Amino acid sequence: MNYYTHLSMKERCLLTTYLSMKVGISTIAKKMGRHRSTLYRELGRNTSPDHYLPALADARAKERHPQAANKLEKNEELNLFVLEGLKKGWSPEQISGRMKMEKPLFYACPESIYRYIYRHKTLGLCKYLTSGKCKRRTRCSRKTREKRLQITQRNICHRAEDVNKRNQIGHWEGDTIRFQNNQTTCVTTLVERKSRYICLRKNEDKKSKTVIGHIYHAINSVPRKMWSSLTFDQGMEFMDFRTIERQTKCKIFFCDPHSPWQRGSNENMNGRLRRYLPKDFNIDIIDQDYLNKIAHKANHTPRKCLDYFTPNEVVLQHWKGFCRTTL
Repeated sequence: MNYYTHLSMKERCLLTTYLSMKVGISTIAKKMGRHRSTLYRELGRNTSPDHYLPALADARAKERHPQAANKLEKNEELNLFVLEGLKKGWSPEQISGRMKMEKPLFYACPESIYRYIYRHKTLGLCKYLTSGKCKRRTRCSRKTREKRLQITQRNICHRAEDVNKRNQIGHWEGDTIRFQNNQTTCVTTLVERKSRYICLRKNEDKKSKTVIGHIYHAINSVPRKMWSSLTFDQGMEFMDFRTIERQTKCKIFFCDPHSPWQRGSNENMNGRLRRYLPKDFNIDIIDQDYLNKIAHKANHTPRKCLDYFTPNEVVLQHWKGFCRTTL
């Protein structure tokens, strides 16, 4: 899909050249890749009494469309609220949604926050974004993937259909985050589908017995009703899953090979965690307490998919007796 953009100075100079050659407007439009109506409007609005001058036309266009001042540039209180949210690791959508929910005397939509960040690159606010990039991705640039199905004995297709509706708490997705430099240590990430509540566990190695053992410990650390099902990918680190099923009532399911979208909540969270645990991170220098702090921060961050409530607030709404803030 092509998006409309205003004529640039280069295009105005090119238009002047074609006009001096007495080329028709329709022909010029085809050569420039523009609609002829665009060129007719340009000539009607920016032509001087005798001639079309590109420099004068460009100046007139800028006078009619000055760069509007952003809300964050005018309102200091709004600016402070946004900056505090960014420093907490919140995205512009989370900041805007939380602002609307708390109903303060000011408001800015996510797009206004993004424009402020990218317009003032010298402030270095891009580093607070999840991606950390200084350039925006073109909208609708991602392409859908073709789904592949491979039926197995514990395939995700055998999971109850109610799980897909996210109506109940207790259905989790699991995966492991690995790191470079041949590090044997890895981190297990567990995400509850409805509330997006997260649990992190550090593993001394990538053996299935170690990984499953830490997951079993996480299940025992909270009320059993928090765990009804758990969905993994088909990694070798989860092959000892029967240990969980024998000792708990949690049912285990596996996704199709090379189908990360079937664990969308978990994959999304893994991407968010890379802000704190990049691939080149030395995982051996941290302990479980450090991972608990990261999980605590994620569980107290508002999410757009939760109407800007935090995962911890969603859990407490369903089980008021459940007062733990970290697993």
